[in-house]
Amino acid sequence: MFDPKARYVRSLFSKVPLEYDILLSLLSFAQDRRWRAYVVDHTRQKLNERILDVATGTGLLAAEFARIVSRDGFVVGVDLTLSMLKTARWRLQARNVGERVDWVLARAENLPFRDDCFGSASISLALRNVSSAQMTFREMSRATVPGGVVISLDFARPHSRLFQIFYYDYLLGLFPFFGRMVSEAWGRTLSYLGRSILRARTGEQIANLLREEGLVDAVSVPLTAGIVCAVYGKKP
Repeated sequence: MFDPKARYVRSLFSKVPLEYDILLSLLSFAQDRRWRAYVVDHTRQKLNERILDVATGTGLLAAEFARIVSRDGFVVGVDLTLSMLKTARWRLQARNVGERVDWVLARAENLPFRDDCFGSASISLALRNVSSAQMTFREMSRATVPGGVVISLDFARPHSRLFQIFYYDYLLGLFPFFGRMVSEAWGRTLSYLGRSILRARTGEQIANLLREEGLVDAVSVPLTAGIVCAVYGKKP
């Protein structure tokens, strides 16, 4: 049985998968590509390893991983929302990398995988959407092999007070406005996302969650003036 937040997030994102990729690129001023490249570079995975992408959405990060794995490796994308996974599967097949990715419908807090089976585990721009970040990292760590990297990329709050004034107006005003120009569903989704970013954990708070789950060398790295933060640690 889904809890209320999981039910709400699934309902919200089930209505918006087709426009997700292009809107993310537009609203992030194309910085999302740089963020995904950072995640891929810092997972330090071997090309023949299994790679786990939690809350994969439309598979943007999974596609980046799929482009670099060898024939002996593969990527597994997990998401709560079936329509997102269907869109991800279709788009990756169109990009000729679909055969390197498997898709699994599951919650981040209850991954249906055995222990120590993935070389790395990632969650991108979705930690705010899970019901329990602690359980999500626990499951990601459990499924990752010793020596593997668990990494989170998510929106954060910039440090500059001057930039915050512009950024918060953008999130609470222009974000939902642009969404409503596309559809009513996107207006609701971007209104939720803007509010959730203002409540987001800091990078150091996320790093502490990783440490609590036994991950070592956890570090937090702000990107694009602190708009997002990449946080990663290693399973001992």
